[in-house]
Amino acid sequence: MMRPAETFPRTVLSTGRLLVRPFTAADAPDVHEAWQDAAFVDSAPVGYPYAAADLATAVAWCASGIEQRRLDGKGVGFALVPRDGGRLAGHVSLFGADWEARTAEIHYWTAPWARGRRYAAEGAAAVARWALTECGLQRVHLQADTANPASRRTAEAAGFQFEGVLRSLAPTRQGTRADMAVYSLIAADLRPVRAAPPERVTG
Repeated sequence: MMRPAETFPRTVLSTGRLLVRPFTAADAPDVHEAWQDAAFVDSAPVGYPYAAADLATAVAWCASGIEQRRLDGKGVGFALVPRDGGRLAGHVSLFGADWEARTAEIHYWTAPWARGRRYAAEGAAAVARWALTECGLQRVHLQADTANPASRRTAEAAGFQFEGVLRSLAPTRQGTRADMAVYSLIAADLRPVRAAPPERVTG
């Protein structure tokens, strides 16, 4: 296993159905359309900067913005693309990386035209296991609104363990406060099943 580094390596992962790869400028139209989707906007946290972004912002984000986060050591973002071709299916990102504690938070979304196929769970499982087996992390965690069962099902399908609920943690767009369910995957979780890291397509 790699020693903890200050940045995540740039790589492409492969799952049974997906290529999990860095974003490119060509992904921007699909990213922009996903950002404007009503369900995406409704589930985005208060203050999320991309919910009303224009296409130029999506181009900048895909071409260099998400990559700069990796270069700065803060996280890494991946596009989820079906291996048999077709449009962008979703996004999985690690953020808030703490290299001393060897932890990071994971975030995911599914494009509206790709929902119902568990692509986010497949991509999140691959990215989390890669981070734990090849990047030196010991814990990957997430928070999901308890009123968002789809996000919670995705976490569970990806193998994350439910830890509990943080009450009244996050403000909502409706002016209320949301309880957030906490999930995690730690390195020790992978040992009993001897899960292999995802196939690496490129280095």
